[in-house]
Amino acid sequence: TVPFGAFKRELTDKIGFFDETLLTNEDYEFNTRIRQSGGRIWLDPQIRSVYYARKNLKELAQQYWRYGFWKAHMLRRYPETLRFRQALPPLFVLSLVLLPLLGLLYRLFWALFLAELMLYGIVLLSVGIQLAIKNKDFLLVPGVPLAIATMHLSWGASFMVGLFSRSKPKKYQECRE
Repeated sequence: TVPFGAFKRELTDKIGFFDETLLTNEDYEFNTRIRQSGGRIWLDPQIRSVYYARKNLKELAQQYWRYGFWKAHMLRRYPETLRFRQALPPLFVLSLVLLPLLGLLYRLFWALFLAELMLYGIVLLSVGIQLAIKNKDFLLVPGVPLAIATMHLSWGASFMVGLFSRSKPKKYQECRE
């Protein structure tokens, strides 16, 4: 999706406005309706914006919790928009719960769980080291892995909660009336 879009009035007359029942991912849902109506999303690389990162891991976790939860609600309407990369964090979180439970029955699952954690940790640490060297900032060695793990775990867990949440936002057409 492309953030901070600019749209002609004719487009919103045709497909409607942002769906305000989605408290996050409303831009993704809007862009989905643009594509479904035959429109295209265009990114102009000359347009620049400034992004301000969250101050701490708690704020980052809260941000990604919202993203995952509302992505699940959006996917109830448009399940075909799910991308493989978006399914990975919820599957990872699920594996972190199921593998130890299955490990109570079969030791092999404990080994798989430990191998998964080690591989994940090694990959994140490698990324942190690479970025620390590139940016000459060795605080990135622990910071990057902690930030990435926070995003994956928060998004993945909240996506699962959102999938099974009873709270269902109104359909878009009901909002326009």
